[in-house]
Amino acid sequence: MNRDRTLVAAQFALLTVILAGERRGRGRPRSVRAAGAALGAGGLCLLVWSGRTLGRNLTPLPTPVAGGSLVQRGPYRHVRHPIYTALLLLAGGWTVARGGRVSVVGALLLAGLLRHKAGIEDAALAELHPDHAAYRARTGAFLPRLPPR
Repeated sequence: MNRDRTLVAAQFALLTVILAGERRGRGRPRSVRAAGAALGAGGLCLLVWSGRTLGRNLTPLPTPVAGGSLVQRGPYRHVRHPIYTALLLLAGGWTVARGGRVSVVGALLLAGLLRHKAGIEDAALAELHPDHAAYRARTGAFLPRLPPR
């Protein structure tokens, strides 16, 4: 199994841990569960929007699709890795609404893994697309960059 596939397998394993971890939602206030559900719903919407925007460039692997383009529209106009942001929103929403300690640890590990995966992806895109440096300078990895003062 190569590095890319190992990272994707680890990503899905962590998502499984987060979802399958002990469930503690019943004792939480309805407002907390609703906040978690809202985070998750936002993550799901961002995931669908990002995937549709990528089109044929979509791959779960950090290595870009051969012959692909550098997408800078839709959510990619503001953030370089909105799918990773979406996964973190989904994981965070589930953890707030229903998860216990196992889900918290899984979500933190997922954040670290996605940060590592984003670095690999950025390096590969920089090799393929000369305009990636300017794109990277004006966008955040997971959150939009604040405008300069």
